[in-house]
Amino acid sequence: MKFIRDNYIRFIVYGFVGWLYEVLWFIIVRNKFVNRGVLFGPCLPIYGFGMLILLLLVGKYKNNKHYLSNTLNGCIAITTLVSFIYITIIEYTRDKIYRIDTFINNYGIGLLITIILSLLIRYIIIKKDKIAKINITPIVVFLLIFIITTVIEYVSHYVMDVYFNTILWDYSKDFLNMNARVNFDASRNFAIGGTALIYLIEPLILKITKSNKKSINYITIIIAILMVIDIIYSFIIK
Repeated sequence: MKFIRDNYIRFIVYGFVGWLYEVLWFIIVRNKFVNRGVLFGPCLPIYGFGMLILLLLVGKYKNNKHYLSNTLNGCIAITTLVSFIYITIIEYTRDKIYRIDTFINNYGIGLLITIILSLLIRYIIIKKDKIAKINITPIVVFLLIFIITTVIEYVSHYVMDVYFNTILWDYSKDFLNMNARVNFDASRNFAIGGTALIYLIEPLILKITKSNKKSINYITIIIAILMVIDIIYSFIIK
């Protein structure tokens, strides 16, 4: 029972954070309030489920320390960091490129050379103890979240489009999109946000879930009842 309660608390918290992120994005970029998602209340279930999946897949991994001196993890971390910085610079300094193959044709060689030089520098500097002992686990976690959230978003868009004839987002005019279902910006932001949530918010949730106070149980039950009412209203009454 405690396992269900704890993960439901995570689902609600991360669902609310996702809703807040989407709403603030519309307010800042488009200067208007849009209640995102299919529910009436401030919760986006896809973010809640998505974070539960992320915690299942990378939650334990992030507690381990992987150092720059480790060949595999060091190469993955540096490749990820350099690639994302390189692509982000291209995004904001060059004309928009919508197709991934176009980006590779135009900037693939430059990206490859940059990565190779970065890896060569790594092998030179790891001989210094302080640098070799840098914990690069957060960067690897970032990459894993980027991949996982991209897959989740693509599958979610496909299911909503094909089986429910509903399109909640369209990335056709965005930088490096794939079939308008996912794009680089969104996946990168999810990776940044997911990494921040795992390292900053999850410890706070752990403190809450470890508490046996009855008030937490009552609040969880009340939220669950409100969620059921919201689902009935959003999918049946409305």
